[in-house]
Amino acid sequence: MFDALVTACRQDGFRGCAFINTASEAGAHTDVHARTVEHKTAVRAWVRDLAAIAGAPDPDGLARALTLLLDGGLSAGVLDADPRSAEAAKGAARTLVEAACPRDPPGG
Repeated sequence: MFDALVTACRQDGFRGCAFINTASEAGAHTDVHARTVEHKTAVRAWVRDLAAIAGAPDPDGLARALTLLLDGGLSAGVLDADPRSAEAAKGAARTLVEAACPRDPPGG
């Protein structure tokens, strides 16, 4: 997921997350906002499942932290126009995963 972020941030014309961009233009109680929340919730659930498979003792907390880094990397990639922001998000994510997950996950 963070490799994709790094690749996206290196592309000319990178505009960040379409969901975040659209929601920032819409009101808080609109269908657009609701769809953005729905999408972000689905992404966090997917990351939570991956964290659980990896053996994280708090998969919800790890998923929240990782998706915050992802969203921050998407935003910084646009604002900074510097791919190093995405690389920094990737490095921070790696640190979080290594700290949160055992070396030998269950079933692995």
